[in-house]
Amino acid sequence: MAKPDWGELQQRFLSDNAKTGVSPKDWCEAQGLNYATARRYIKRSTAQNAQECAQTKVRSAHCKAITKALPARKGAEDCAEGNNGNSPVTKRAHYNSRPGNQNALKHGGYGRRMLLSDSVTEDAQQLTLDDELFWLRAASLTAAENIGRWQAELETADSESAKYLHDLISSAQKAMHRNTQRIESLEYTKNSIAKLQTDVAYRVAATEKVEMEIDVMKDGDKDNAIVVHNTLPIPGR
Repeated sequence: MAKPDWGELQQRFLSDNAKTGVSPKDWCEAQGLNYATARRYIKRSTAQNAQECAQTKVRSAHCKAITKALPARKGAEDCAEGNNGNSPVTKRAHYNSRPGNQNALKHGGYGRRMLLSDSVTEDAQQLTLDDELFWLRAASLTAAENIGRWQAELETADSESAKYLHDLISSAQKAMHRNTQRIESLEYTKNSIAKLQTDVAYRVAATEKVEMEIDVMKDGDKDNAIVVHNTLPIPGR
């Protein structure tokens, strides 16, 4: 094919979005797609857009209800600032009105402001550096797969389509380079943490050994035990 199958890509995005809630921009970057071009084709479903509009109306209704209960001057300021449902008062009111939501109670500052669901917050707390490394490597493999497909399409593409495919390939390659840099950074951090843990364990063991030797000396051991310091093996040697 001369151009990417946007219909297929849109269906893949909708499937991933339904599972993870990923935004069109983040999904396109993970796939190595140029979002400035892909945004015309990769969009949320009509139902999702309708739901967002409905939520905006709900926030607006909350704003009106809250400002009526506030003093006249403060209410006017809040309404002018939050007609679009973005004022802090409106956000907190809408956020806390969701049935059963305990996030604001459990997670404090960020939980009250980012409006994350309990499930998202709880899952985020369980993620580790290994999870981030897995996601980055998976994103790079996906980008590599796209590059291979686009390079195959170049063989039959006309000049205009070839330029477009070259742009996609370049964007995917840059995304892979960024992922590689991030992977190297995370691996370095993991190794640093492991070394720090080893050093701490060594120091704890050395401290315990010295304390035991001091106790022997205080007890006046009749065997005249000889105290030998720094006998523990140094990590890495």
